[in-house]
Amino acid sequence: MKSSPVKKLLSLCPYTQLWRTLRRMAVERRLPHSAQAGASIALLGLCCPFFWIALLSGASRAELVFHACHSAVVFFIGVLLLLVGAAKYDGADDS
Repeated sequence: MKSSPVKKLLSLCPYTQLWRTLRRMAVERRLPHSAQAGASIALLGLCCPFFWIALLSGASRAELVFHACHSAVVFFIGVLLLLVGAAKYDGADDS
């Protein structure tokens, strides 16, 4: 049975691809290899030792904001890489 033109058009939509990838990741309960690097970078930004040392050592507000901004930039770059890697995931086995 042939696909309708609407289904073909929807299959080209990046949100449809992202939805399929996220659904597949939820079912398989793992990240594709192409998204794992982004997840690692995002975790590095979230758990940045420079920020946490500054926070726990009572650093000045300016220094704390400086480290928080850099940690946030690294975190968002990691999230961006994770989403790009997940969007490129075509469902093929990455083993």
